[in-house]
Amino acid sequence: MKVRVGLKLRIIFILLPLIQASCISTKRTIPVDARPLAALTASRADLLHSLEDQSKRIHTLQGTIVLDASSGGNVKTEVMTEYRQTKGFVLVERPNHVRLRIQAPLALATVFDMVSDGREYRVSIPIQNKFLIGDLDAPAKDKNAILNLRPQVLITGMFVDITRYLNDPHVKSTFEEFREGRRSFYVFSFINVAGPESHLVEKLWIDRLNLQVTRKQVFRNDGKVETDVEYSGYSAGGDIRYPQVILIQRPIEDYALKMTFQKTSVNEKLTDDAFNLEQPSGSELVRLEAEASTGTTPY
Repeated sequence: MKVRVGLKLRIIFILLPLIQASCISTKRTIPVDARPLAALTASRADLLHSLEDQSKRIHTLQGTIVLDASSGGNVKTEVMTEYRQTKGFVLVERPNHVRLRIQAPLALATVFDMVSDGREYRVSIPIQNKFLIGDLDAPAKDKNAILNLRPQVLITGMFVDITRYLNDPHVKSTFEEFREGRRSFYVFSFINVAGPESHLVEKLWIDRLNLQVTRKQVFRNDGKVETDVEYSGYSAGGDIRYPQVILIQRPIEDYALKMTFQKTSVNEKLTDDAFNLEQPSGSELVRLEAEASTGTTPY
């Protein structure tokens, strides 16, 4: 009896490694379209330096763009207003001056012209015979996605700028790796540590396929996403690479603006009247005032 038991144990010990080896050596071919994309490697310091350099490179920008805008369409409103393939022009002189002019698709007549100097903004709407003068913090309550657009939202969406965080001792940053589907990212989170409670201010997503910023999220003090921007199609020529497609989403105000650049020039001198916009004679003047803060962060 003892001989049989000992023989069985020896057989089990002999077969066990073979069973384990067969389990761990199973091979499976991963489809090409499911394999992780190539991922470049860079240090935190090098990436921060690159972001800082990118933040300072563009002083002026002129662009011919195609706009796609939408507002509504969620569970709350059940109604979506869309503007497709509308031609426009954008001028920027950083840090505060911006102008956006939109034309009707067929007539090419100006239907919307907005300028801002960083203190207030002015909007001419010829088809409504209205001229708006608004505070930069005036709430966005119109059903029209274009009329909800504010100049500081445009500048925030068009540029990546971390200089104010680097110069503020109350803002700290964290750095992590993240994978989403086939793509790998480096992610910087900028956190305001002033006051009794720290809060997330901004997140930058750097695609490791090309080490370019592909997403930017700006947060309110209450933690809600205020602006969510996606960047793609970076231009390949010259020392300054700029995204040719920018999607700006404002989830709280429920609108989105997609800018596709057909022509872009940077750091060229603008004309002296580039940001002049006077009220047309006979148009109705409408003033938009700011409301009490609802958690918007100064960053």
